[in-house]
Amino acid sequence: MSLVFRSEDGRQCLVLSSKAVAVIQEQAQRKHPHETGGILVGYYDESYHLATAVLATPPPLDSKHGPVTFERGILGIKELLADCKAQDPPLHYLGEWHTHPNNRPRPSGVDIRQMRCFALRRLYGASSPLLLIVGGVPPDALEWRAAIYRPWRSPTCLEVL
Repeated sequence: MSLVFRSEDGRQCLVLSSKAVAVIQEQAQRKHPHETGGILVGYYDESYHLATAVLATPPPLDSKHGPVTFERGILGIKELLADCKAQDPPLHYLGEWHTHPNNRPRPSGVDIRQMRCFALRRLYGASSPLLLIVGGVPPDALEWRAAIYRPWRSPTCLEVL
């Protein structure tokens, strides 16, 4: 089952493929009660109003997991993104995903600062990276929330339809 997210004004949307949803659910259950995460890879439409996340990666092997913290590692990320960019059509880094087990999917202060930094630095070429947070207890009690981060602006929240 894919998930569709939309901003309150309807101008920004995210489609999370069923494959990406399955990876996130599996990783959330595998690492519970610790946080986990990875990156989102996909494409934008021509207007940059619709992002489609085709792939959600498992956490890189050098990631650090804790009950209330997650630090995504970097092992294999550049190689994966190079392979994705070489596909036809090319896929690109869209942003990050991680879990907040037994909690609501609200970004922490650390999450917000990190995503603003990613936007300013254009991490992996993304000027408006997405952050998807999945809260709750896997596998059935999961709550999903996403946001778009841009330099010098408040995040744009995206809610599941």
